[in-house]
Amino acid sequence: MSDIEFPNRRKLAAKLGTITPAADPQPHDDRVDAAANRHGFVSREPAEEPFRRERLGPVVTLHTRAPVRVATPFQRFCEANRFSYWEGIEELMKRAGVV
Repeated sequence: MSDIEFPNRRKLAAKLGTITPAADPQPHDDRVDAAANRHGFVSREPAEEPFRRERLGPVVTLHTRAPVRVATPFQRFCEANRFSYWEGIEELMKRAGVV
């Protein structure tokens, strides 16, 4: 370690050796939640089970660079229709008769 000697090193080591963990080291959720509520924190967990989309099946990652004149309207289209980008691509392909 270091060349520096700590005063009372053996005494400190003996003291540290007497420390034992509490019987229940994990706080109970209700006590933690009560403490958080007292300090103004709110739970970030959803109140109910989140909506899950159906299984997609195998997926492929697509990366593309698009000019702003193409990307911006596409992003607006997806936002307006509440589509993810892949859903927006699929919708446009359906409209074009590709799928």
